[in-house]
Amino acid sequence: MKKIFLVAVIAVMSLTANAQVYLGGAIGAWRDFDANETSIGLLPEVGYTLNDNWAIGTVIGWNYHYNNGGKYNGLEVAPYARYTFLKFDNVNLFLDGGFGFYTGKVKGFDAINEWEVGVKPGVAVNLTDKLSFVTHLGFLGYRKSDNGALGVFGNEGFGCTLNGNALTFGLYFNF
Repeated sequence: MKKIFLVAVIAVMSLTANAQVYLGGAIGAWRDFDANETSIGLLPEVGYTLNDNWAIGTVIGWNYHYNNGGKYNGLEVAPYARYTFLKFDNVNLFLDGGFGFYTGKVKGFDAINEWEVGVKPGVAVNLTDKLSFVTHLGFLGYRKSDNGALGVFGNEGFGCTLNGNALTFGLYFNF
């Protein structure tokens, strides 16, 4: 039994020898004065770099939406696996494949639950050894809502979006 435990410990140590933790996320705000609409999102992120090409992580965030007197608050959880497929000096191109779940509530109504499965392409610019600027450029996959309402993730169905509404920016601190 001791030998099996020792082999397991050595295997885990060898897999994580090059690994590092990163913290970061994205923050966003949008105000449409004509429509009297405001959106705010706080999306902290934590991840673990397994090797030069693979990382795993999750986003756990909060979203707020105001539209002509209606207030909408929600929680988002989105675990992912990141594959870095191309590297140039300090710039990395990657794909985040994962699952996202969102639940939100408007006062006086039932909760809205949404989910998505898909891939988000992105670019990471390593400003220093410890600091990276990261952006996601869109989404390719499937999205669904339990009541057909349009929400945080966008339109229901299968598709690809590469527009300004799907663009996010964030900073990561690498330990």
